[in-house]
Amino acid sequence: MMKQLIGGGIAVISGVLLFGFTLVAAAVYTLGSGGYYSEYGLYLSALWEVGIVPLVLSIIFFIIGLVLLFKAIDNEWKGKYFLIAEDTKPNDTES
Repeated sequence: MMKQLIGGGIAVISGVLLFGFTLVAAAVYTLGSGGYYSEYGLYLSALWEVGIVPLVLSIIFFIIGLVLLFKAIDNEWKGKYFLIAEDTKPNDTES
């Protein structure tokens, strides 16, 4: 459960950082770009030149992180309020 919580937090933070840095890179790229596609505009053209792959990866990281966080919090919540017994293997002396 703690591994899911830590992994989810790291995935969410890395997704947000990658998304932000990609947008900043596109903004910096617009300063030096000479021309752009009129149908997309200056910023979207620069974003296209920087690449769509980092944006897709950041969204995937963010979604995976949220799923892991929700699973960890749900397991903790169930264990705390519903007193669900964990599955344990019987000892050899009990059988």
